[in-house]
Amino acid sequence: MSADKLDTWLEQTLAEPEPYLDDDGFTEAVMARLPAPVSRRRLLWANAIVAVVVSLAVALVFPWAAVAALLSGLGAQNWVLLAAAVSGVFTAAILAGGGWAYRRWS
Repeated sequence: MSADKLDTWLEQTLAEPEPYLDDDGFTEAVMARLPAPVSRRRLLWANAIVAVVVSLAVALVFPWAAVAALLSGLGAQNWVLLAAAVSGVFTAAILAGGGWAYRRWS
């Protein structure tokens, strides 16, 4: 079938009125049973609480003494490199989270 014939057939088929199919109130019943949408404020609070709990859990199991001993042996140049690396990781995480949130809620 050529593109012109297909376009003509498609236009004619879509122009024909479809008969109404009565579903005996099924659609309205399904729509009434759907849960109410969750507010954005509630989602933000839930995410903040989860972030705090996870941060506290990580802080409790983090080997602070071993890291302090390792960092005390670093020179000034290594401190600058370490600070740049940590800043880069946090910046990437913030940008990724912001991008995800923007796509999710916009």
